[in-house]
Amino acid sequence: METTCKNHPDQPAKRKCYYCKQPICSQCQIQISHHIFCSQSCYRSYIIGKLSSSQAEQYLYFKLKNLLYLIWSKIEKTPGYLITFSLLAVGLIISVTLSIVSLNRVHKLQQTIDNLNNAAMLVDSTKSVAEIARDIDTLTIVSPPANAMIVRNKFDIEGQAEENRVVTLSANGKLIQTTLVERGNFSFKGVEAKPGDNYFTVRSISEDGSTIIIEEIKFKYGTPTRSFLARDFIRGNLNEKKIALTFDGDYLNNVTAEILDILKQENVKCTMFLTGRYIRRYADIVQRMVAEGHEVGNHSWSHPHLTTFEQDRQHQTLHNITEEVLQQELFKTAELFRQVTGKLMRPYWRAPYGEHNAEIRNWAANAGFRHIGWTVGRNWEDGMDTLDWVADKTATAYHSADEIAEKILSFADQDSYGANGAIILMHLGTQRNDDYPHQKLPFIIQQLKKRGYQIVTISELL
Repeated sequence: METTCKNHPDQPAKRKCYYCKQPICSQCQIQISHHIFCSQSCYRSYIIGKLSSSQAEQYLYFKLKNLLYLIWSKIEKTPGYLITFSLLAVGLIISVTLSIVSLNRVHKLQQTIDNLNNAAMLVDSTKSVAEIARDIDTLTIVSPPANAMIVRNKFDIEGQAEENRVVTLSANGKLIQTTLVERGNFSFKGVEAKPGDNYFTVRSISEDGSTIIIEEIKFKYGTPTRSFLARDFIRGNLNEKKIALTFDGDYLNNVTAEILDILKQENVKCTMFLTGRYIRRYADIVQRMVAEGHEVGNHSWSHPHLTTFEQDRQHQTLHNITEEVLQQELFKTAELFRQVTGKLMRPYWRAPYGEHNAEIRNWAANAGFRHIGWTVGRNWEDGMDTLDWVADKTATAYHSADEIAEKILSFADQDSYGANGAIILMHLGTQRNDDYPHQKLPFIIQQLKKRGYQIVTISELL
């Protein structure tokens, strides 16, 4: 007996829907992904069936959200639209929930994670490279540039792609995250790198069900190398509007509490570079810094001169400064900080008086500390050293609080990169009797924020 079409009983059916297996005539046939379907509904069910349960839920949620937006745009101007929209929304949610339960039962084991990892299984080998390129949108993948070093073990991957795509992320051959493209964007947050070699693969499941590798990210994660730590870091990324406000603390803390009050009021976190003798003298204020979310770096134990700069304006290592001497200055300070706060000091250090050279930085790198300087220029106006410690008003290096504030904001207003990535140097103590630069901090911070700058810690700037 000849089979007839399920939709047109008067028409003969020579094919069956690939998904529902019902007979269909040539008029009802829809060819997609090298298969014949009776409707877009069956095709969508087929695609969802190829996903894991969690992916199917995401897909249906995404479709539901788009449908709700569409309904809202149609009925928001009609009488009683709130009641109408609420009833429709509840009905749709119940319907989709039941669909998800059903799909979970039917398709839970239909497609395993291993199948998603195996891109070759679903790639349409009949397509040319040019056709594949047209199918896949141009993506912006955040990945390590050449010769970069990963110093934190979590990062984000973001990109843009066509709507309704499923994007997967695999780490060393194992699927770790899946997401849907929404409004042309997708992202994987908090991707964790493991010690050693890391290999991440981003794949896209297109509308026809094929999987294509979009991007491969390879790098090695581990302890930073000595050459990396020995670099003098004086400025961050020029393309990001971030500024680090840093403070050095040695033997004076007469304005520290006021500074911390201002930073708390302005909701700003900073990096403090403290000597061991500062931590020993002012343990309570150090504990407050940590409790309020500021990070602390190393400023040596006793704030010694390390080079001959004071004598001859050269940075030759002083004869009494050896690798052992320098490392003891750093280790003692870090250990005292741990005992006082119960926390580990950040692995950054700032040379006293700004006196350092490649040899000295290498010695510190051997101990695991990276040198953090400040943004410098050809003169005072071109750099971010405020010279706020100068108290003698007759000295040529003296600058008023207003001049310091104006200098910082003028730097931020420069034409090219402004103050992007800049590191500002100020101090936690002063010998001034009036005209205190730290009292300009609220104005400076507020003006920088108005200009679009974000005040960050050194860790956030690196």
